[in-house]
Amino acid sequence: MTLDEIAKLAGVSKTTASYVINGKAKTYRISEKTQQKVMAVVEQHNYRPDVAASSLRVGSSRSFGLVIPDLENTSYAKLAKLLEQNSRKAGYQILIACSDDDPQTEKSVVDALVSRKVDALFVASCITDASEFYLTLQSKGTPVVAIDRPLDDEHFCCVISEDFGAAHELAMSILSDGVTKIGVIGALPELNISRERELGIRSVTKEQGIELQLGYGEHFNREQAQVIFQQWVNEGNVPQALITTSYTLLEGVLDVLLVHPELIGQIKLATFGD
Repeated sequence: MTLDEIAKLAGVSKTTASYVINGKAKTYRISEKTQQKVMAVVEQHNYRPDVAASSLRVGSSRSFGLVIPDLENTSYAKLAKLLEQNSRKAGYQILIACSDDDPQTEKSVVDALVSRKVDALFVASCITDASEFYLTLQSKGTPVVAIDRPLDDEHFCCVISEDFGAAHELAMSILSDGVTKIGVIGALPELNISRERELGIRSVTKEQGIELQLGYGEHFNREQAQVIFQQWVNEGNVPQALITTSYTLLEGVLDVLLVHPELIGQIKLATFGD
């Protein structure tokens, strides 16, 4: 069943049928009666528009690509939900891909999304030279928006946190009498977001004359945090206060504390994300 056939059966022009099927009836002031005629034929014949063909024809897929490190991270899951809801209201679909914080995986899923003619990309990139990679992509016609992790703000729209200030405030919030050392468990220290958060925390330890203990994993996941924190426990080197740079890392710390409940009252915890 083609659009031409739908229009013929409904007794309307192909253009009118297209407007109705694509949700543009109100914009072009098509009567309710005409809309009902067209949709009755659509439902009767179970017609589904060929999205791929339409994308090639008009140069738009009415879709956005979202590339995030991990859907198990509640912060990214909430972000994906919010973006999907608002995109749907605007008539767009969200295609979601996860990089697992692996640069090659990220480039691969981005290529796949671009091949689907997405109208824009929203990315939380793990690529060290991400601005160069995405600038090349953007110059070929795909707009790129950085979320959570910044790109060069001279060339990209960025929706990010003020990581240095937030880290400074977070570190100050867990200081109390008796805290002589703050531990930080993070991941991918080469990323800007990791550097800024460490610098913000480091500024507090320097101001207060407190020791800083760092542990970095290769991924922002609970398993990495488990390994780092368990090593500190085994070495008898548990700080009085601990900050994790993502909520998933905190989950790994909590896993270890469940095995060592005697430590629960001895350590203050804080994290980014929720």
